[in-house]
Amino acid sequence: MRSTEKQEAPTPTGGDFPKQRRLIGLWSATGICVASMIGSGIFAVTGIVGADLVSTSNLMLAWIIAGVIALAGALTIGELGAMRPKAGAQYAVVFETLGPVWGYLNGMITLFIGYIAAMAAIALVAGDYIEELAPWTEVRTTATVLLCGLGFIHAITVVGGKRFNDGLVILKVLLVVGFIIAGFIATIEPILPSAELIEAAKTLRPDSAIATIPPDSTPAATLEHLRNAPAPNAISGVIGLAVISISFAYLGWSTAAEVGGEIRRPGLFLPLSIIGSVIVVGGMYLLMNLVYLRVVPAAGMLELNSDGTIQPMASIGATAAMSIFGDFGGRLVTGVIVMLFVSTLSVSVMTSGRVVAALSWKGDFPAFWGRLNSRGAPSLAIFFMIAATIPLVWYSGLTALLEYVGVLTTFAVCLTMISVMVLRVRFPDEPRPFKIPLYPLPPLISLGLGIWLIVTAAIEDLVPVLSSVITLAVMLAMRPLLKSRPSGTGHPPQSSP
Repeated sequence: MRSTEKQEAPTPTGGDFPKQRRLIGLWSATGICVASMIGSGIFAVTGIVGADLVSTSNLMLAWIIAGVIALAGALTIGELGAMRPKAGAQYAVVFETLGPVWGYLNGMITLFIGYIAAMAAIALVAGDYIEELAPWTEVRTTATVLLCGLGFIHAITVVGGKRFNDGLVILKVLLVVGFIIAGFIATIEPILPSAELIEAAKTLRPDSAIATIPPDSTPAATLEHLRNAPAPNAISGVIGLAVISISFAYLGWSTAAEVGGEIRRPGLFLPLSIIGSVIVVGGMYLLMNLVYLRVVPAAGMLELNSDGTIQPMASIGATAAMSIFGDFGGRLVTGVIVMLFVSTLSVSVMTSGRVVAALSWKGDFPAFWGRLNSRGAPSLAIFFMIAATIPLVWYSGLTALLEYVGVLTTFAVCLTMISVMVLRVRFPDEPRPFKIPLYPLPPLISLGLGIWLIVTAAIEDLVPVLSSVITLAVMLAMRPLLKSRPSGTGHPPQSSP
């Protein structure tokens, strides 16, 4: 028999989470998301997928689809974060709606795949770029110094970390906007494949547009050939794989929800920061791609290695800078990208500590890992993340790991979308400071496209999906070893001043 009593929603600020100081405003929360998204992706992914997509329309379509997925997710997370304005909001709501096992998996994926692997990769790439500027440096040592320095800043105080991020995100946006403006006003001579690249493509990539360039073509004819070469149709698996890669550039749009317990007026500022950052960054990404296409046709985004092999133009940002700014632009863009990486790495260090703290507050990690210092920062959690990332910097090959990061991250987002819809059914009368427009379309779009991406990845290459399944099994096996013993209040103690 159905109960006639009204079901009560769980209290957003329930006893599982300690009281945190709300020091982060709208600008800083938006900056956290913007800084998390703009990083290595926009300066590399276009060059990686461009030659396979062939046409300008396919390239722009793939970026737009990835942006739509991010925006649909942002609208959904905006409602979730406003309802549950506390650290690790995605983990918390999955825990509440789907149960502790699914919440644990969501938190572990976010933590170990979305943060540790990503932080190690960004730190290593930053080390590579710094070595270009200062040849006397060593990549792994530089990466370690960056991680330790940022960990120290964020482990001391919330305010200091917030101000550091504010300064970096301002610099980041100014540099990207300046790059876009220069790319549109500069007189650019498009970069065309060299004779050596064309000959190599005939053997190594005979189906590519470069391999089919007619002999003795003029530069104008070559450019026309590349821009009008036959391209995959808009619903092909190539588009799906490109969207998976491009989605990496959008990762980070939900990071404001991870520090929801420290955002002022979270019912308003949290959804505005998440949704606004996706719109702003998505627009910047599309403009950056138009600049790239002025420099290099999509079909021509390949380059010849010194050993005669062909690889995607992963350094598309540096290539475009050289064309726009001249020889000096190469060093300029190196410095720009280093600052972008440092900014993204800084936000990752800051937010990852909050996810560790949330897991410990719920009992999935030892309780003392979530201890807050006298200034409100989860110092031990941040130090744990740095300690877990540094071994990857020194001993792990990240290429294989990053191949399935997208699949696992998409799985975690799908869990969150389901949880938000379950909350609508179970607690329809719970106050929602922000409601998803056109509900349930945004979460259904995000969920449907997420499933499509995973299926596409499985059809094209089953290894990343199988690796993801194995990873989930290992995470479940680790759960009894990590689970904290119940304590009297469920609250981690504050550190002494």
